[in-house]
Amino acid sequence: MPDKSRRRLKSVRARITLIATAVVAVVLVVGGIAFVMILSASLRDSAESAADSEASRYETIVDQAGGPTQAAAALADMDGYAQLISAGRVVGATDELEGAAPLVTTNLDDPTAVTVVESDGDEGDRLVIVTTERDDGTVLVAGVDDETRADAVDATRTLLFFAVPVVVLLVGLTCWIVVGRALRPVERLRREAEQVTAADLSRRVEVPGSGDEVDRLASTLNGMLGRLETSQVRQRRFVSDASHELRSPISSLRQNAEVALSYPGQISPDEFAATVKAESERMGGLVDSLLLLARADEATLHLTVRDADLDDAALREVSRVRADAAELVVDGSKITAARVRGDEAMLGRAIRNLVDNAVRHASEKVAISTQVVDGREPVALVAVEDDGAGVPEGDRERIFERFVRLDESRARDAGGAGLGLAIVAEIAAAHEGSVRVVDSALGGARFEIRLPM
Repeated sequence: MPDKSRRRLKSVRARITLIATAVVAVVLVVGGIAFVMILSASLRDSAESAADSEASRYETIVDQAGGPTQAAAALADMDGYAQLISAGRVVGATDELEGAAPLVTTNLDDPTAVTVVESDGDEGDRLVIVTTERDDGTVLVAGVDDETRADAVDATRTLLFFAVPVVVLLVGLTCWIVVGRALRPVERLRREAEQVTAADLSRRVEVPGSGDEVDRLASTLNGMLGRLETSQVRQRRFVSDASHELRSPISSLRQNAEVALSYPGQISPDEFAATVKAESERMGGLVDSLLLLARADEATLHLTVRDADLDDAALREVSRVRADAAELVVDGSKITAARVRGDEAMLGRAIRNLVDNAVRHASEKVAISTQVVDGREPVALVAVEDDGAGVPEGDRERIFERFVRLDESRARDAGGAGLGLAIVAEIAAAHEGSVRVVDSALGGARFEIRLPM
């Protein structure tokens, strides 16, 4: 149970609710304090203006009265808050301040200062007062009641004290409900995705169709599951085909070894050694090809990039085929200078694979060419053609997949393992290039590698 509670606190729903609630709480508290301060200052300004008006009114009355005695008598008949102070002694006051002690002393640093004082009257009124020093040495103190301002500020403060927690609580509850509803489809996607296992990657999550982020998330999950399923199918087929291909040379070695052990002298040492050498080379080449393709799948195909002359690699292949397959006509007349930045060994292997494929299917002639094709972005073009049966248009994409042999009746020794063209495609892709097959003018297939200059 504690673990479940901790998970809830770490959930997106809880974090969003806590953050939103905390932000609202801070804003409300700061805003409430600012509002109280502004309200208090505004009411204080109003009280000061009223006190100034009262001071002007009382000063006019005192001036019209004449002497201090007459002024005191005039003040006594008036309502409001006013004192006439002389030498620290009250010489006249309104009815509300009758008998009250001096509100201020005559030793004023600033005779017009505004302050809030507690009167000594029976009701102990809070006053906003204005002091005015007169020419005859007396000080006139006039004021207005400050209780209204204080009550308004206190009432506002009390209201905010109770209202802010309620608002924060409502915001938190609203966030919890709204975020929970918003994340409900995500939780459903999570549960559906949790049920997808490696044994069955064909399952898909339901797409809500709402067109929002959750809808796009579901589509992305389904796309990922589709890619995983495709990768798994390819991996299983790859392992199955690789095992099948490796079984053939291993079986040949085992059979020859069993015959040599069971029937001494039946197979000569030279014949047995030749068989072991041939099958070992075949198995080694297959393993090298599988490792290269595995590195390509893992994006760890290491390239030693430098200037690579494709025409030199093509000329080497012409010489090799002329020496190994004297019955074929090899045309290298269209080999021209073509230099790119890339891994010379890898590119040479790609060209060799295309030439070996052409030799395997050619009837009488193979043509190899290299050139630079000018255009918006110049590319180097390597073409290998033969006069064989060609490649059907429907198989021109599939032929670059692994372990694909269009002529399934062909013996494996003659037809290869079906990895050569797949390796060509991977090497071209690693160099940001491409490979394709089209019809050849010789009547067979024309394989083209295009590489950026």
